[in-house]
Amino acid sequence: MSIIKSIRDYRLVSLRIASYHFNPGIVSSVVTVALLYTMMSLGFWQADRAEFKDTLQQKIVERKKLSPVNLQQLPATSEDRRYHPVKFIAEYDSQHSFLLDNITLDRHVGYHVFTPAKISDSKTILVNRGFVPQGKTRAQLPEIDAPHGKIEIRGLLDLTPSRTLLLAENVQETSRWPVVLQYIDLAEINKLLGYELYDMVLWLDPDEIGSFKYDLPALNLNSAKNSGYAFQWFAMSAALLIIYLVVNTKRTV
Repeated sequence: MSIIKSIRDYRLVSLRIASYHFNPGIVSSVVTVALLYTMMSLGFWQADRAEFKDTLQQKIVERKKLSPVNLQQLPATSEDRRYHPVKFIAEYDSQHSFLLDNITLDRHVGYHVFTPAKISDSKTILVNRGFVPQGKTRAQLPEIDAPHGKIEIRGLLDLTPSRTLLLAENVQETSRWPVVLQYIDLAEINKLLGYELYDMVLWLDPDEIGSFKYDLPALNLNSAKNSGYAFQWFAMSAALLIIYLVVNTKRTV
């Protein structure tokens, strides 16, 4: 007990300024330093995330304004390719379209239509052709057709849609096309089609042949949220430091 009491009574520094005496204990100092380090680290991490999102958002906005190129001219990483305009000559696999379920647009429920486009024998990309409304019942699927023959296709590359709330798993039933999917999984679709797809999808330009209602989501990386978190961590750090100074400072007579 005497050792613990000695540690608690030990003072790191004794500083007198005018009629005030700053005399902090070792335990409160160690705890305060540990908390300050943690909170400041979290604050700087959130600030870095906000800066990263701002930079990426600006890059993507600028990328959309670029002239379209073919797939061979694109960067290697998917993040550098995202929202990059592309164009190529391809032929739709009109026999095999997919309907991404649970999509809403302008208060209407429906699907995103995905159709593979064959660029060559070894390269096929899944094209999001836009939104179509749901039929009167879920059993009544919309009639989906695709242009025949080789045509020029233009659009923006994107990552596969993220899985949000899954109401069901994908049904591996191919006796009826188009196939309704709950989410886009390229590995699963590869197995259904019997050939391999490009590792990203294409949002078809709205004025292209075979396009439906354009529904490209606006990318909002929301850096303001990270900036807000960073401010909160820094404010809490400042409050903790003030409390530490006030608690360990006594006024002398």
